Amino acid sequence: MTEAQNDWDIDPEQSHLGVGEITDRLDRAAILMRRDPLRRGNVLYLPTAGDAVVVGDLHGDVENFRRIVNWAALHRNRDRYLILQELIHGGPLDDQGADTSCRLLEEAAELKCRFKSQFQMVLSNHDLCEILGSNVSKSGQNVSAPFWRGIENVYHEAWPEVHGAYRRFLAALPLAVRTTTGIFISHSTPDQEHLPNFDFSIFDRPLSLEDYLQDGSLYSLVWDRNQSQQAADQFAKAIAAEILVTGHQPSMPGIKTPTTRHIILTSDGALGRFLMLRLNVQVPHRVLVRQVTKIRTLEDK
Repeated sequence: MTEAQNDWDIDPEQSHLGVGEITDRLDRAAILMRRDPLRRGNVLYLPTAGDAVVVGDLHGDVENFRRIVNWAALHRNRDRYLILQELIHGGPLDDQGADTSCRLLEEAAELKCRFKSQFQMVLSNHDLCEILGSNVSKSGQNVSAPFWRGIENVYHEAWPEVHGAYRRFLAALPLAVRTTTGIFISHSTPDQEHLPNFDFSIFDRPLSLEDYLQDGSLYSLVWDRNQSQQAADQFAKAIAAEILVTGHQPSMPGIKTPTTRHIILTSDGALGRFLMLRLNVQVPHRVLVRQVTKIRTLEDK
């Protein structure tokens, strides 16, 4: 027997959506993000049963995106949670030099509409730049202009309308996901310089435009990358967590552990990795590090 659909469901077979249809889907997904029953403030609290698949930055890597989504098989694993971050600004450019990673945002919106709480994302620094409409560089290259060009190539004169829907979707993302076993998942963590004045209330209260601006605590959460043991211990104590799982920092092996609390995942490219967490078991940091897996070794289930 098939499950009854509700007003938020979408047809996964529907393709070639028009501007109105794609903006509607993105806005539906944004509302589902904000109203998620697992969300309190700007943090998602995962239950004690099931497992979570945590992915680092994907930056337009369609192969790794599709591989991890297909392997996670949320339709067959109803107590599994897939957590992604930083889908945009990367991947191959088309023959006009345009970045088409916007399509991954549309696929993410579809997944949210289909799987509700099973599909999650956390806000990243590149997402933040799109929300603010500012330029951002990656590896010394401006990645904002090719991204905007890619949207324009697909939607032509309607591209600002679609970009607005992308921005609303990104602005609805939570800042973090946490488990009952003491794991805190966010795009990055603040460095020692910003911790004394870090405003921990951003995790609990509605955010204002000022919260998104440079030099604020939200900005520090998604942009900082100088993780020291002292800062990691202090931040973890303040949020009552044991292990900090993040993205943001690229690494050739696909994983970095600059402190005894951090597990930093890189998920794009041939060595991109993910982490599977059992939600009912508390596992030491050193064991979790060994459980980090290459995405391209996965086969569809």
